[in-house]
Amino acid sequence: MANHIKIEILGAEYTIATSEEEEYVRRLAREINTQVSQLLDRDAKLSPNAALILTALGYADSFYKSEQSADHMRSQLSDYLEDAARARIELDDARRELEKTRRQLELVTKLAQNQEQRKG
Repeated sequence: MANHIKIEILGAEYTIATSEEEEYVRRLAREINTQVSQLLDRDAKLSPNAALILTALGYADSFYKSEQSADHMRSQLSDYLEDAARARIELDDARRELEKTRRQLELVTKLAQNQEQRKG
């Protein structure tokens, strides 16, 4: 169900239809207002539209970099999972080899004991 939330950006009121929580949308609006106001304070020649565009570019850049970072993390996680699966296979192989060696040792020990008993 969409919430209809009124927000204000640079004095203009907008009604946003969203499924997001009202406080979240208002926080976004405050953040945009803060960023745009800071740009306008730094450069008095900058128009409000230009400040909004620069703010949007800044957020788009941050979003794109966050997506790249998330993709990189997903790739790393996939590599780690593959490494863990290989290590698990190697561990299982080592356990089987250990068990095989243990059985061989038991057999050799029994043979040696049998030979000792025959001598004695």
